[in-house]
Amino acid sequence: MTSLAESLTLESLERDPDPILARLRDEAPVAFSTSMNLWLVTRWDDVEYMDLHPEIFSATTEPSFLRRALGVNMLTLDAPEAARLKNAMMPPFQRSGYSGKFAEEMLPALCDALIDGFYGDGRADVVSPYAAAVSAASLKTVLGLSDSIWRRVWEWCEGLCADISNFENDPEKKALGENAKRELQVALDAKIDELRETTNDTAIAHMLSVDAEGKPLTREEIINNVRLMISGGINEPRDGIGLAAWMLLKDPELGEQVVSEPKLWRRLVDEVMRLHSPVGTITRQTTEDVELGGTKIPKGALVAGVLRSANLDERRWTDPTKLDLRRAEGGHAAFALGQHRCLGEWLGRQEVAVGTERLFSRLHNLRLDTDGGGGRASRLRVPRPQGAERPMGCVNGGDYADFVCDWRFGVGVSHVRAGTASHHASWNGEPTAVNGAFRPFDPRRSGGDRHPHRRWPRRRPASVPNRSCSAAP
Repeated sequence: MTSLAESLTLESLERDPDPILARLRDEAPVAFSTSMNLWLVTRWDDVEYMDLHPEIFSATTEPSFLRRALGVNMLTLDAPEAARLKNAMMPPFQRSGYSGKFAEEMLPALCDALIDGFYGDGRADVVSPYAAAVSAASLKTVLGLSDSIWRRVWEWCEGLCADISNFENDPEKKALGENAKRELQVALDAKIDELRETTNDTAIAHMLSVDAEGKPLTREEIINNVRLMISGGINEPRDGIGLAAWMLLKDPELGEQVVSEPKLWRRLVDEVMRLHSPVGTITRQTTEDVELGGTKIPKGALVAGVLRSANLDERRWTDPTKLDLRRAEGGHAAFALGQHRCLGEWLGRQEVAVGTERLFSRLHNLRLDTDGGGGRASRLRVPRPQGAERPMGCVNGGDYADFVCDWRFGVGVSHVRAGTASHHASWNGEPTAVNGAFRPFDPRRSGGDRHPHRRWPRRRPASVPNRSCSAAP
């Protein structure tokens, strides 16, 4: 009889991963997939052991699609070099750095300006142009790429991700990645030259001036790791905003909880990230023969620690598939663990929390609207106030602008398969003015400060179409 591990394929994991991962946790927590030539580690304790023992499970893998697409960067290195790069580049992304100033002084206004662009119309996309814009514009601002519009930064992200996930060596995907890499190189070269003459508090300026354990960061180190940040630091907050909004609209009681207790926005972000794990796995390569979870893994093997499975492990979490704002079992692994834990975690949390809170503060009686037309999308719908002008960028000329939201459950590249279900939201009455009465999310009350080595689709909510995704060591 063929075992579960032997019959495991990437296609089956893409189609519906969670039942398979649950069986693996119970029957074969460390299992080898012949079709993927990859070991899968699915329990929390074993995934944590992998991340905390880089001397056995190395991030310097061969092959590495991440290194091929972006160049050598902190996620393709082990300590001490990975730690040197991360420690040198992290300060601007913490609350005490430029990200704290941005989250407190600029992020709410950014969200409000984007909402102003569609609140008077009939239908607007939760994910793009809202969540994608919040995420891309936030990262470009903190990095210091003020000369680039958010759409260009988003295009760079899509191009780089296309190449990272190009395991079949598709020439079109490779061309997308090479073009994004080339355009970004030009922009970063110009920015670095500019900042050598005049400095500021942004992340790239910090990278140019920081003492990285006795030596400066090289131009190549800065450019390769900014590529990493753009390819891995936009999809997660974008997806987080979309998923958090969707879950609040699906569960009115949950929405009432976070609106009545603003401190729960942070807990909501954590639970959404734990449940849906925007980064599905981390990939490592063994440096020696090792036994993990009672199973022997040979030296040189590629091993995937499945973060989404660890975040749903019944051995760590009580009722793990339930969103619980009072959960107290400890931290999750949505931003990875150990030395490769995401350095932009604090900023990403703020983007999701503030981006979602502003939607629900500005748009009264926000709710799902299930009578919208078919398509591949989730949309926000609002009756346009009488006499309101149609904002620039509307797709059609009717009463409702058709901003289509593509729920992408993979790497986030533009060529994912289209689905068939639609989800809409409506709100009644006039939207709250920017200076209206509400209690905004305060980033100073939030604590805490992955790039897709391999991703599988997040567990899709009922009636949300599945999406294609890709995987890369």
